[in-house]
Amino acid sequence: MKKTIAVSSTSNIVKRLFLKSTVLLAGVAVSASISMPAAVFAANDDELLNILSGTGPSAAQEKDGESLLAKSIKSAEGKVSAEQNIFLQFFDKGEFEKALYQWPAAFDNSGFAKTPSGRALNALVLFKNGIQVTSLEMLLSIEEPKKIDPYILQKWREVAPDNSAVWASINTATWNQGWTDVFGIGAEVRVRGRQVYAADQAETVKELIKKTQIDTRERAWLSWQLVIALAQGDDAGLAGKALALLMKAPNNPVSQDLMTMTAARLLFQNGFLDAATKYYERVSKSSDYWFDAQEEIAWAQIRKGEPQNAIALTKTLVAPAFSSQVGPEPFFLRSLSQIKVCDYPSVVSTLNDFRERFKPRATELKKLAESANTPVVSRLVDRLKKGPAKLTDLGKDAALLPRFVTRDSALLQNVITEKALEAEAKLAGELYARSLSGGTAQVGFQARLEGFKKAVDTRALAARSATYGRVKSLADEELIEISGMLQKLHIVEAELIQQISVADRVISATQGRSSQKTGTTGGQSRDKVWFPVEGETWFDEYANYKVDIKKGCAAAGKAAATMTK
Repeated sequence: MKKTIAVSSTSNIVKRLFLKSTVLLAGVAVSASISMPAAVFAANDDELLNILSGTGPSAAQEKDGESLLAKSIKSAEGKVSAEQNIFLQFFDKGEFEKALYQWPAAFDNSGFAKTPSGRALNALVLFKNGIQVTSLEMLLSIEEPKKIDPYILQKWREVAPDNSAVWASINTATWNQGWTDVFGIGAEVRVRGRQVYAADQAETVKELIKKTQIDTRERAWLSWQLVIALAQGDDAGLAGKALALLMKAPNNPVSQDLMTMTAARLLFQNGFLDAATKYYERVSKSSDYWFDAQEEIAWAQIRKGEPQNAIALTKTLVAPAFSSQVGPEPFFLRSLSQIKVCDYPSVVSTLNDFRERFKPRATELKKLAESANTPVVSRLVDRLKKGPAKLTDLGKDAALLPRFVTRDSALLQNVITEKALEAEAKLAGELYARSLSGGTAQVGFQARLEGFKKAVDTRALAARSATYGRVKSLADEELIEISGMLQKLHIVEAELIQQISVADRVISATQGRSSQKTGTTGGQSRDKVWFPVEGETWFDEYANYKVDIKKGCAAAGKAAATMTK
């Protein structure tokens, strides 16, 4: 049977020593001690007496650190026990692992441990042992920071400055305004700035911006949040002004392509189609946003009454090579453009292509929406733990995942938190394993540390569950998008049938006259490439298609479209 042998408490040792001294005093030792000069006591025992009174060289060398902590303990306990003195010595010497193992003996049965200062000190010891996210969240759960001893708060400011990486993993719900006074606006922004602000929270974001320094990363990030909130509230004018300032700001954490896309969308939303197109064209082919930009340029062409240009642009978007990067909407856009020029065979072809591509994709996404605990998702998480990635970095797995997995900020944040907590869970296990030899008040593993290890493991598992949950949500969103586009394509199909049924009337009304449209392309003229051999698609051909509608909705012959590169 396994046994844990408790080491005799310091108080019991003191009692035995006192009893032994009493016996000695009754015998020959009495005369020896009485005959010692008083100067000997002064020379040898002043330092001892000063240490016991808390005013000796030890406290002075630590810049009164020990006495300040002792004072905080005394305010709650009335005195500092022997076990607590051992803890304080470990803490002052920087032996934080020993201080962690000493904590139960020193404070488990004390009132100090339940006070704000005690809870903050406990969390600080854990932080010093590398359990940073969990311990900082423990600290932030204290509702009244002002009741924490100033010395302990100062120690916290030293280990967790506002630019510390740990703030990026803290749960945003843990922050209350009292902690801003402790850690500063930088820490508050790094925690609260990761929240998603709705349109009715623009004023909250503005108040946060006022607290930040000019030209700082924190101000730039909050300005981006303000742009999003204003745009959601249909206040495009103010959103545009805020975005214009942000695009010139230094220390900007938002990618240039994302800001360019946002500017283009604000212009498109307000009917400035040509200006929007110029912004869309600034997005480079290497960007994750390039396909979105091409799709939205095509919509601008539709709105301008130039469906032949939309057909040219969507030729690239529906290419099989980009099936994992492009959603279902370009198929609707392409079929709509084709029906506008009465290219009925091509409409049928586009509808069939949609079914062939998205039926199997919808099947995979449905499986993912039911359970994201798959090898594919595990590989995705492992890749994201190494840093930001593009969809193309995922290789063949990209076809089995929602297309926004590498761009979703909520998912990326979950992965960052999960990575930090997994490291803490591993470290907690190591600390527990070493507690057998490192414990100072007992021989055996510390049950309290084992419980903490299990709590960190549970927190890490919860973070992984949150990651799975976000992937499932993205899969659900894409399934809804596919379903929505399918409904719209049914409308296109119905329109196709109706137009064919009244083709004779169109022929009669046009009296044989044909409409002709000369198309342009989504690519720039400098990118044009000509190939003498047809039947094989080269990568350089994409986004450089040109469509001329020689026979539109007309009576003279079958409608035809020629496509060149």
